[in-house]
Amino acid sequence: MMKYRQHILVGLFSLMLLYFGGEWAWNKAVREPLDQRHARAERLNRDIQKRNLELARARKAAKELAAWEAQSLPSNPELARSLYQTWLLELVGHVGLDNPGVEVREAVGRKGSYKSIAGSIRGRGTLEQVTRLLYEFYRAGHLHQMRSLVLSPVKEGRIDMAAEVEALVLPGADREDRLTSEVSDRLAGQRLEDYRVIVERDLFGTGTVFDPIEHTWLTAVNYVNGVPEAWFSVRSGDRLVKLGAEQSPPGDDPSAGSTVMVRPGESFRVGQFTAKVMRIDEQDVVLESDGRLLLLSIGESLAESAVLPPEY
Repeated sequence: MMKYRQHILVGLFSLMLLYFGGEWAWNKAVREPLDQRHARAERLNRDIQKRNLELARARKAAKELAAWEAQSLPSNPELARSLYQTWLLELVGHVGLDNPGVEVREAVGRKGSYKSIAGSIRGRGTLEQVTRLLYEFYRAGHLHQMRSLVLSPVKEGRIDMAAEVEALVLPGADREDRLTSEVSDRLAGQRLEDYRVIVERDLFGTGTVFDPIEHTWLTAVNYVNGVPEAWFSVRSGDRLVKLGAEQSPPGDDPSAGSTVMVRPGESFRVGQFTAKVMRIDEQDVVLESDGRLLLLSIGESLAESAVLPPEY
């Protein structure tokens, strides 16, 4: 009996050795090499993805470099400096700044073999002139930027402007003796009129420029031969100027000093705001502007008008 048990134990032990030994051999002979191959394949896939990303970045950089070379100042630094200074002088002259000053310094080499040309612009003018200068500067297709801009209000609505600018000369520029004629697409609005809102704002709180919508009030409703007329006024400081003493020519801007009496069916314009009078009551006026109906009561400014529902 004892001998029989010994045979059973030996058999069980042999089976255990066979099982664990077989698993060890399987791991060593098959699983570990297979895992190593999978890990190597994953590394190779990651390397391929990384190289593809680097290749895409290189292609993008090459495309950007080609665009920058088309915008660059001429490849001759001395000629580039002279042409760029002439362009800046023409720019400040075109917008009509008083006491203009333009300085363009010598080209300086930068890391990567490109050269930088720094300069400055100074002058005095209105906010409208400064806005036009900024528009023309960034609309030009040169590889340049304003590094800083300082605006200082002086008197009578005039502004002292001082700007530091920088332009780049790339060795691969496709021109040697002229500036680019391309037009930049960096501006959000492509028309100068898109920036008219800047001119209409009192940026410095001087009181010389104001938003006419916020300062135009409905001051009275009068009847002439039984026909109602709405009287609007522009309030500038403590002075109240009635827009109704005389009929203004069509398209005149009341904020510029014109006066107007408006009857039902007639239209008027204040700054960029245009409206048609739809109805006049004893205390209220209903206007239509940009597809909306607006309710304005005596004593309220255009900015305080309430939007009526479409079914009104």
